[in-house]
Amino acid sequence: MLKAILKRCLVTAAAASAVLVAACATTPPPASTTVQSNSAEVSHPDTKADPGNCDYYNYYHNESKNSAGAGKCATDCDCDGMRSCKSGACQGEARAKIDCNSPDRHWNEAWNPLGAGKCASDCDCDGRRGCQAGTCQGVAR
Repeated sequence: MLKAILKRCLVTAAAASAVLVAACATTPPPASTTVQSNSAEVSHPDTKADPGNCDYYNYYHNESKNSAGAGKCATDCDCDGMRSCKSGACQGEARAKIDCNSPDRHWNEAWNPLGAGKCASDCDCDGRRGCQAGTCQGVAR
């Protein structure tokens, strides 16, 4: 009996996997994850950032995956967090220690795990906003 149940689960899992693979193969990637250039498309698969929109403390980018090598860059978006690209190398601190309520702290609330504008603390809100009852409150940038 257990063998029959396991076999049924395996068949169901295989069928579901095939459907998912087929759906992924025919679904184009969202436009917001790619950058159009003259020669090819460049994507940043490890971030939710729109192209060129990466100067946030919660911008995560694995610099070791850069085509030129770890810590090498062509734009600021090739660098993690608040690091910037200077002379082809990522420089600065990715996420320097800064008060969550500092107006200088840039946080993209759209990338929060709880959802856009949702928060667990002031640190989930942009520097000029605070967390109240699970929602970022105050004037947005």
